[in-house]
Amino acid sequence: MKLLLVCGGQSTEHAVSRMSCVNIYKNCDKSKYDIKVAGITKEGEWYDLVSTDFSSDNWLEGATKINDHFTFLKSFDVVFPVLHGQFGEDGTIQGLLEMAQVPYVGCRVMASCTAMDKIYAKKLFDQANIPQVPSLYVKKRYDDKLVVVDNEGRESFNVEMEIYTHLGFPCFVKASRSGSSVGCYKVNTLTDLLPKLHEAASYDRHVVVEKAINATELECAVIGNDDISASRVGQILPHGEFYTYESKYEDEQSATCIPARVDQSIQDYIRQAAVKAFKAVDGTGLARCDFFYDNDTGNVYLNEINTMPGFTNISMYPQLMKDAGLDTPALIDELIKLALQR
Repeated sequence: MKLLLVCGGQSTEHAVSRMSCVNIYKNCDKSKYDIKVAGITKEGEWYDLVSTDFSSDNWLEGATKINDHFTFLKSFDVVFPVLHGQFGEDGTIQGLLEMAQVPYVGCRVMASCTAMDKIYAKKLFDQANIPQVPSLYVKKRYDDKLVVVDNEGRESFNVEMEIYTHLGFPCFVKASRSGSSVGCYKVNTLTDLLPKLHEAASYDRHVVVEKAINATELECAVIGNDDISASRVGQILPHGEFYTYESKYEDEQSATCIPARVDQSIQDYIRQAAVKAFKAVDGTGLARCDFFYDNDTGNVYLNEINTMPGFTNISMYPQLMKDAGLDTPALIDELIKLALQR
């Protein structure tokens, strides 16, 4: 079977994508798949890669530039788009693959673009009656002014007072369509609010502001097209105030544990809610569903769904699936099987 892995991309998670691709390539059964890897630069140029160390600075050494992307894609039996963030996890490359009529791993266009956008995902999860942390939607207009947008589309320019009144401090400011905690900031005072809003808006004009809670971060992996399976629940043990990009990929003192250190009843609820959330966005293939457990109230909130979660050797999704009985080679086989089934 001719398998294409695609990595890199134009998002803020470019480096994470390449690290994920290294791990997937190493774990692909070479007796089953004739594997090629395409790399997309931060500038959007495509290359047919020769090097297998896709995470190194020399990842493009000996590579051939791909000019006819469409014809190139159509030459494969299945594509695994190992791309995180914008232009990779947001429905764009999924649309290209749909047009090329090439099977691909992961969620389809609507599920990908909806889950990637925290603001619109929240609307769907509200409709599905899945609890979420109280939040507000802040938009940076094309005239560079910030406004709070309500559920009826009305805009308020009194951003600081809206956030102070409805959410208070501390709060979290998050770029809506960013991932790996890029463009995510904890704001403790009113003085810091506007600078952090503008900083988040430099990643995405749409920004989510959420009430900060004393939370334990919990994650659940789901897999399937029609009959969805959920893994046991894992727990994030960040070294620091919250799970930043640095604590995920650079801080060796951050850790994870499976199963999570919470009551079984909470884990059972999260597994059910993960499947419900996946179905709410019409997901297929795979996703990692992230939750908050409020240590003060005992409430559980859905944080977000990642439709192409990290696949590095320390990423939670492959760890959760290994715990469920699918090591990474078997997991790759199953994801390709699900891609071909659609």
